[in-house]
Amino acid sequence: MKSNKKKLKSLMDIHKLHQNLMGLLKQQADSPRRCYQICLEVSSNNELLLNIASLLEVCVFALDGNGMLLSPNNQNIVKHDSVCRVLELALNILPHSQMDFMDYVTEKLNGLDNANTKSSK
Repeated sequence: MKSNKKKLKSLMDIHKLHQNLMGLLKQQADSPRRCYQICLEVSSNNELLLNIASLLEVCVFALDGNGMLLSPNNQNIVKHDSVCRVLELALNILPHSQMDFMDYVTEKLNGLDNANTKSSK
């Protein structure tokens, strides 16, 4: 009886945390396959364009090997700035909330497993 109450409380705690999870990964309600989407916040269309351009620039820098863009229209672009923007973008989309939630769920489920092992002995 005590074990069932502990399990129910753990499940209710997990459910409550899951309801309040404010991470980037969101399940698409209308998706026939259980697809997820990531929400990326930008302050303007220019910031969105800057992020996309930086991703593309870093790809060009990586493929070129010389570390410079060849098009005359892009001669003022600095590799360091593009790489920094891409790294910032990557840091912003790290799923911290999801990982905290998964750690909590794992801890609770391991606790339930240990309680079951002890009670069955």
